[in-house]
Amino acid sequence: MTDRKDRQAELLLIAVMTIWAANAPFAKLGLSRLDVFIFNSIRYTVAFGVLVLLLRSRTEWIPIAREDRWPLLRLGIIASIVYQLMYIFGLRYTTAGNSAVLLSTAPLWTAVISARMHREHLGWRTLAGMALALAGIVLIVTGSGKKIEFGGEAVVGDLLSLGAAFLWAMNTNLQKPLLAKYPALQLTVVSIGLGALGLTLVAVPAGLQQDWGAVDPSGLGIAVVSGAFSIGIANLLWSYGVKRLGPRRTASYNNLVPVLTFAISYAV
Repeated sequence: MTDRKDRQAELLLIAVMTIWAANAPFAKLGLSRLDVFIFNSIRYTVAFGVLVLLLRSRTEWIPIAREDRWPLLRLGIIASIVYQLMYIFGLRYTTAGNSAVLLSTAPLWTAVISARMHREHLGWRTLAGMALALAGIVLIVTGSGKKIEFGGEAVVGDLLSLGAAFLWAMNTNLQKPLLAKYPALQLTVVSIGLGALGLTLVAVPAGLQQDWGAVDPSGLGIAVVSGAFSIGIANLLWSYGVKRLGPRRTASYNNLVPVLTFAISYAV
C-alpha cells in the first residue's frame, strides 16, 4: 500500500512539473499583454477560489492551533508573496538562461536546509547526484541558445533569482511539520490565500493606472487558466508530494522543469 501511494505521489509530481513547464511560455505571453502585478494578482485570486471550492467539497477544516499560526503566516509570506516578487524581478533583470540555471539550484538548497532543519543525513552521493543534475541543466540551457552571463548588469537579477530558489527550498521544508498536522489542501488554501491578499495589495497602484478597456481579453484568460492550474492545482499536488515523500525527494523533481519547458516552448 505504501509503495503504491508513493508511486501515485511521484506520478502527481511529474504532472506538476508538466503543468509548470507548460505554464512558462503561456505566462510569458500573458505578461506581454497584462501588467505583471495585475497578472499575478488575478492568478492567485483565481487559485484561491478554486482551492476553496475543493476544500468545501472534499476536506473538513481542522482548527489551527495557536502555536501554528505564526508558522502558517510565515509560510504564506515566503512562498506566495516574497518568492513570487523575487522570481518576477529576477527574471526581469537577468537573462532567461541565468534565471533557469539559478532557479534549478532549488533542489540542492532543499537538501541542505532539510539536513539542517529535519536532521536528515546528506551523503556525498546525494550531493553528487544533484550537482550532476544541475550540470545537465546548464548544458540544456546553453545548448538551447539561451544566454548565460553572470555578473555585470545582470548581477541584481542573478541575486534575486538565487534568492528565489532559496526561498522555494525554505517553503518546501517549512511545509513538512505543518503537513503532519493539517491536510495538504487546507495548508495550500491558507498559503495561496495569503498570497492572493498580499499580491493584490501590491497590485493596487497598477490596477488604478490600468486602462481596463484596452486590456487584451486573452491576457486575462491566460491569467485565469494559469492561476487555476499552475498556482492552485499544482501547489496542492506539490504539498501532497512533500507530505508523502518528504522535502528532499519531492524537490528533486524540479530538475524536470527546464527540460520540459524547453521542449514545450519549442513546440509552442
